[in-house]
Amino acid sequence: MPFKFSTINLTEDPPDFDLHSPPASWSSTICLPLNSAGCSFIKSKTSCQVAAGASLRLAKPASNFGCWSPSESIQCPEEGRLKRFTVRELKVATNDFSETKKVGKGGFSCVYEGLLGNGSRVAIKRLTRHPALGLILRAEVKLGNMIWHRNLLPVHGFCLSSKHGEYTLVYTFMVNGSLDSLLRGQSTKKPSLDWPTRKKIAIGAARGISHLHDLRIIHRDIKPANILLDEDFEARIGDFGLALFMDDHKEKAVSVGEPNGEDAYFISSTMGTIGYMDLGSFSGRYSVKSDVYGFGMTLLELISGRSVCETTCLDGNELVLPQLAHALLKNEKLETLVDTNMPGGYNESEVEKTVRLALLCTQFNPIKRPYMAEAVLYLRGIISLEERWEEYQTDATMQSGKPNLDSSSSDSTSCHSEEELSGGG
Repeated sequence: MPFKFSTINLTEDPPDFDLHSPPASWSSTICLPLNSAGCSFIKSKTSCQVAAGASLRLAKPASNFGCWSPSESIQCPEEGRLKRFTVRELKVATNDFSETKKVGKGGFSCVYEGLLGNGSRVAIKRLTRHPALGLILRAEVKLGNMIWHRNLLPVHGFCLSSKHGEYTLVYTFMVNGSLDSLLRGQSTKKPSLDWPTRKKIAIGAARGISHLHDLRIIHRDIKPANILLDEDFEARIGDFGLALFMDDHKEKAVSVGEPNGEDAYFISSTMGTIGYMDLGSFSGRYSVKSDVYGFGMTLLELISGRSVCETTCLDGNELVLPQLAHALLKNEKLETLVDTNMPGGYNESEVEKTVRLALLCTQFNPIKRPYMAEAVLYLRGIISLEERWEEYQTDATMQSGKPNLDSSSSDSTSCHSEEELSGGG
């Protein structure tokens, strides 16, 4: 192991060396065994494919990343405009990472509320050691240096100290927490979301994702837990640890339609959160339409307050959320879908319009899904997606003649934790 000598400043944490990148095996595709007892399928003589919109349930994977070796360290990302914090600063900001300061916990991290010396209120994400840690840190720091947008969570800096075993990211603190915490009733101090606020959140989230796509970045983990809300309930997309930078993966691009067109997808590691990943994501195929699918599932949760992991019995069939929304919309019973915790009334035409968008976003064929820029304009009432909706209805009518979903083994409790495949939080 190499050693370097330097003058030590006792008031600061020593900088880490620029060490080697993680082994290539860390970024290889994760093996995700399908639990056939928990999947819904369309069966035919020639093939058996997962139904569009069906809930994929995976057996909990073993530790496919391998084991952490003490001799392996994290490569320091470029600081750019971001500040590199010391361990001392973050300990002071959080009262030595006190449990009373903890405001959240993810698959590979804990989040603390902190107060910096300049009076800034921040959220401090303390990452645990695992082999994807270096990739997550570099993605967060790279994106934090690239962007500043009203609907993206600002990254202020990071702390990387192998000596102290500290790998931390620092963000602006969002006083209203995550959309997930409000929809699930985890935040008892916050009021329930009325329809105008939910619509505002939908538009803001769509704008943030659209801006990422304009910069040729695929988020890969769009879900309510990664939509943070400021004091005005303005949506901020966060958790960029799984972000795929398309310009860095040109050699792995596969064109669909026009060469190098917007529908090109990229081959990468299988990462994301079960329930918000489309079928292509499970085989490591990502495009901007992968985020569109996650946004569509999020819209359905925003309207209904239900989890994508739940199934609902309707006319003797166990339906997952997109199937339920389609059935209720078709039977003009959409009020049954709307969250019972939504205070006050709601605009029925706006809710129906938003459900239509969600169903378009969660179509089986990615090419038929709208782009996020279209979703923004549609939610703001600037454009119509009537032609797309008519095509969707035609496809649905054609599908109605096929065998029914085999959902006899569906179980609303069989969906595994969201954090199993999620990268940073």
